[in-house]
Amino acid sequence: MKKPLWQAFSLLYRYPAFGRLWVGRLVSLFGDAFALIALPWFVLQITKSGTATAGILLTLQLPAIVTSLVIGPLIDRFQPRAILTIDNSVRALIIGLIPILYGLGLLNLGLLFLLTGLAGMLEPATGVGSRSILPDMVEDQDLDAANMLWSFSLNLALVIGPAVAGVLIASFGGPFVLLIDAATFAAMAIVSITIPTLDRSKPPLQAALSERLGFRQLWQMKVVRFTTLLSLVFFFSYGPLEAALPLYSSTVLQTNAQGYGLLWSALAVGALIGTLSSTALSRRIGLGVALPLIALLWGASLLPMVFINKLWLACGMLLLGGLMWGPYTPMETTLLQRTVPKSQLGRVFGARSALLTTGSPLGLAIGGLLLAFIPSTSVIALSAAACILVGIGGLTSPAFRRLSIYNQS
Repeated sequence: MKKPLWQAFSLLYRYPAFGRLWVGRLVSLFGDAFALIALPWFVLQITKSGTATAGILLTLQLPAIVTSLVIGPLIDRFQPRAILTIDNSVRALIIGLIPILYGLGLLNLGLLFLLTGLAGMLEPATGVGSRSILPDMVEDQDLDAANMLWSFSLNLALVIGPAVAGVLIASFGGPFVLLIDAATFAAMAIVSITIPTLDRSKPPLQAALSERLGFRQLWQMKVVRFTTLLSLVFFFSYGPLEAALPLYSSTVLQTNAQGYGLLWSALAVGALIGTLSSTALSRRIGLGVALPLIALLWGASLLPMVFINKLWLACGMLLLGGLMWGPYTPMETTLLQRTVPKSQLGRVFGARSALLTTGSPLGLAIGGLLLAFIPSTSVIALSAAACILVGIGGLTSPAFRRLSIYNQS
């Protein structure tokens, strides 16, 4: 029987520990959205260098490729409460130091790169850890709704956070907004202390390194292998769009930075709304059909942009694409949480994070190279066509179509 949407939000008080963690993470995600705008703007102001600005963003993202492999096994072995508390406490200190050192005249570019790199190294602790412990915090029948709420909070922060950050930066400056981000990490650290004690088991010492890091499980479990491959190719195929969109906005849509921002806002709003459909969708369509179908429909939504030169039409296509994309992550996450033994979730999510983190940036880099030779519309067309092919590949695979989001007992 289909449950009303409001019942999903009732999980926040039916499971108090989950509710506290969700609220704390939502606050922290808003802080992350603030920093996503404030940090590069702050760097641009003090360096006047676009290269330095891009470099700072990379130092926040790239270290996670390596540290995910280390943090995943730690989540399985030690209490997540301690790991998440330490992570958010240290990141509150690191991010808080940036505006403090700047105010004291002690901040230089090298130190700034060091601090942001350290923050980026710690990020997987909460990202991997929180997803790994959800099956311990809610009943299995509520897991799909819990993951819907998890993705909803991320999309909500991405819709509202950047706009609020712009107002705050204009009113109080980038350093003040970074202090707010530090405060949100402190709030998440306080919430993390309240995570209940969970059963942990030590992996056998004789286990191969690939098993202790999660790669063996990732390969041997068919469901995990198929979904990881689909996501990796999907995210890689999406990457060129990020490279092409700024140039497309300027040369084809003839719009400014505000119009460019509207395109991303339309995508975020679509994803926010689409996320809410994930629970109902997972009950009506087999996951082995739904995931590749999402990739196909996302690509199909992008393809008309090649022929569009009006901002409002392009926003409409990205809004539609966001609606298609929204259910993907919560549905895939629920499948993995129901497939992988709880004692190995940290390792598997860590290994997947290390792999998937490379997908979109690699596609972005290739898209950037292609822009030197072909128009932005051609790059968007290639991205759309690649996503459509990914979807068709999944839909035509008998093994993939048999995947189910629910246990087969």
